[in-house]
Amino acid sequence: MRVLRLTILFAISIPVRGQSPVFEAASIKLSTSGRPGSGLNLQPARIRIINSTLKFCVQMAWDVKDFQVATAAGWMESDRYDIEAVAAEPFKHEEYRTMLQALLADRFGLVIHRETREKTGYTLVVAKNGPKLPPAIEDQSVMFSRTPSGDRTLEATSVSMTRFADALSFPLGAIVVDQTGIEGQYNVSFQWTTDPQSDQRTSKSGEPAPPSDTMAGPSIFTALQEKLGLRLESRRVPVDVIVIERANRPTDN
Repeated sequence: MRVLRLTILFAISIPVRGQSPVFEAASIKLSTSGRPGSGLNLQPARIRIINSTLKFCVQMAWDVKDFQVATAAGWMESDRYDIEAVAAEPFKHEEYRTMLQALLADRFGLVIHRETREKTGYTLVVAKNGPKLPPAIEDQSVMFSRTPSGDRTLEATSVSMTRFADALSFPLGAIVVDQTGIEGQYNVSFQWTTDPQSDQRTSKSGEPAPPSDTMAGPSIFTALQEKLGLRLESRRVPVDVIVIERANRPTDN
């Protein structure tokens, strides 16, 4: 993997009181729920992170996706924690990320730096016969769901193509860049069949393998083109990455 020569190094420090809100107290315990999922709950002066790995916490703190966190290995991806942190007074929604960054530095000894790396991703472009995008008529939202048969559904209202491309990066597990050239906001909805075998196979070039012939329904690539008139092209694209230089299991409460 080729790394672009754009690296930003910085140290994480706990904000000084008066400059930015901080958590007054925090409880960090190994999770014993045995559940596979993770969760985050925000309240006016409190944050709860449930059954989550350090890697997931880093994703939440820096607002990045799974594939944008590098060198999180071993216990950072396996140990799950329940974290509850309390502030002295209510904080704004957008402030919790910097507060969480400071907490991770304090209790996990987390040190990171940013890099821009080239990774295999996708560009979202218009298909041959043109787009099929209903105009927006509702407030903005993006929602993923599953049908009883296990198929995935994406429903997005009043979204730009940039926002829609970003949403596609979640099911694809890779960066998606909008190159449709389409302006405005739209309501989009489509359903596709997941392919576990394809998810586990990659080609020699490192690109995702094509869907298998045994799939019962259309792949996400086929569904996008047939339903929305859009197409995904595999490309090498620059991705902002959070690199974990070091971290320790958390200190006692």
